[in-house]
Amino acid sequence: MRGEIEVVRECLRVRYDPGRPWVWLDLTTFSQALLAEVSIDSLEGFDRSLSVAWDGVRQQGECDRLSWTAKSTLWSKRYHLDVHAGHVEFHAEVAGEGDVDTVRFFDAIYDAGFRQHSAMTKHFNDKGETGPRAYSTGSPVAFRRVFCPEPNSYARQVFRPYEYGQISVNADLDYCGGNFVANPGLLCFAVSAEPDREWLVFGLAVEPGEYLFSEYEYLGGEDFALNLNSWGARRVEGGFRTPRIVIVPGRTAQQAVARYVEVLRDAGLVSAVRREQPSWWSRPIVCGWGHQCYQADLFRIRSSPERPPDNAAYTLSIQANYQDLLGRLDANDLPWGTMVIDARWFLAGGLKNVDEGRWPDLRGFVDAQHRRGRRVLLWWGPWDPEGVPADQCIRYLPDDGPRRQNRPGRLSKFGVPAPRKKLAVDISLPAVRGRIRDQVRTLLGHGPGGIDADGFKIDHLSAVPGIYGMAFPEGSAGLFGIEAARDCLALLYETVKDVKPDALLIGQSPNPYLADVQDMLRLGDIYTHRPDSVVPEMTFRAEMARIADPDWLVDTDGWPIPSLAAFREYVDVQPTLGVPSLYYATHLDTTGEPLTPGDYARIRKAWSAL
Repeated sequence: MRGEIEVVRECLRVRYDPGRPWVWLDLTTFSQALLAEVSIDSLEGFDRSLSVAWDGVRQQGECDRLSWTAKSTLWSKRYHLDVHAGHVEFHAEVAGEGDVDTVRFFDAIYDAGFRQHSAMTKHFNDKGETGPRAYSTGSPVAFRRVFCPEPNSYARQVFRPYEYGQISVNADLDYCGGNFVANPGLLCFAVSAEPDREWLVFGLAVEPGEYLFSEYEYLGGEDFALNLNSWGARRVEGGFRTPRIVIVPGRTAQQAVARYVEVLRDAGLVSAVRREQPSWWSRPIVCGWGHQCYQADLFRIRSSPERPPDNAAYTLSIQANYQDLLGRLDANDLPWGTMVIDARWFLAGGLKNVDEGRWPDLRGFVDAQHRRGRRVLLWWGPWDPEGVPADQCIRYLPDDGPRRQNRPGRLSKFGVPAPRKKLAVDISLPAVRGRIRDQVRTLLGHGPGGIDADGFKIDHLSAVPGIYGMAFPEGSAGLFGIEAARDCLALLYETVKDVKPDALLIGQSPNPYLADVQDMLRLGDIYTHRPDSVVPEMTFRAEMARIADPDWLVDTDGWPIPSLAAFREYVDVQPTLGVPSLYYATHLDTTGEPLTPGDYARIRKAWSAL
């Protein structure tokens, strides 16, 4: 290739042509070409490339930096590709003003000859818009497989280059059956031409405080791109730097992902956490949710198929019911240490006020467990706006004109919002933050009026704000996506430790950026498609969690289990993955199969050394 120059490292070779905005990464098993452009769309229109010019190669610390200057219809930019000893990084410095909808790496829409499709009959009727990938040029595919480390309900982690991949702090029920069990997972994809020999990771490196996006997407096709979604909710005044794409090879996908996390730690972008772990945190956990779901017949094992969906499982978080649950566990001599009182022990989800009709003496219940050397955690949904004034909430106010469309799967888990509906509490408002602190002090406090619980199990984190049509209240800092999740967990964690230093906070976000605001990592609801085993996917989830943070305690979860055979196998395996967790006392909710004396003996044996 005329004018081609190369930068050689032990793990790869980088070739570039100053006459064109392209680079080539040469590995052992394949050579990947990358279009060295970043497109930053706004709600007003797509970012269309006008010009890209070579700006030279310079020594930047210990790396070689390749740079280009670029102009587009929305921004002025400088692109930088940094070639380090063991990896490559790519990002853009952006100047201009406007909102940020999407950030697409290695992908561009060229202004020359561009004609938008918005006048087509379809969009005349639905007021929608053809997406940017219908117009853009991406980077050619030189690989055969793509690996996604974030778990999903189909346990589908490897897919074809022409398919779609998503890593999100939210939940999309149309993506692989739903990706609401790890929010978010590790923010990287790995690609391979020969999966038995070599993988290449494309991971995000983000400055703390700059995670103002909800999703990291692999956009496949004849060519590919990588995309961040910010919903037009990020406003830029003057300029910003995009997250960096870290490109690092490894022999296996897991090894490449682990090396990517090492790059983040070495750069000081995520914390290396060494936390105190009281011994009681490692004792077996029992949770009442599975028993509530069996009693409510959530999976319609006993009910007529005509029975409509309902909230019966929530109504069974009752003190008398949990007393019965305890009696059944104790009758079978199960040596558990921590109980989770699941949803919903409260009257209003946003107020966290104890429902005294269902829990007439929650403090007495907790005290009774403490006298027996046991601990009690409460279920906690961080975003629930129920009972919170509308002016302290993010609401849904869609525009009337042409707009981006929310994918149906993103709206399915928590319901399609009506205009003006409260979506979530706004974690940036002082009134909301003060209320959360007061709630924690009441629920964990030992003094008069306190419940003296021992921590919280976080759930429904995926309800974090992140859709088109978000409207922030007056005084809001406009936090959404991963950054809002971080801010919420940090506030909760700080307050929990201030009230009760040895309290336990169990989260569901296996990402190193969130490692220092969670004590224990839940592997998440199972929802497997396999009828007889959950071990492969739960083992995978535990492996990804420990790549994110090798010192995390892992709550192995255990609901819903698809069969008694799968339950028995998982009981044996749980102690090898982390802290065992039991959701059932008498029957499985999914099949109605009863637990036998042999099953209780199996549990006692598995837990005997804990």
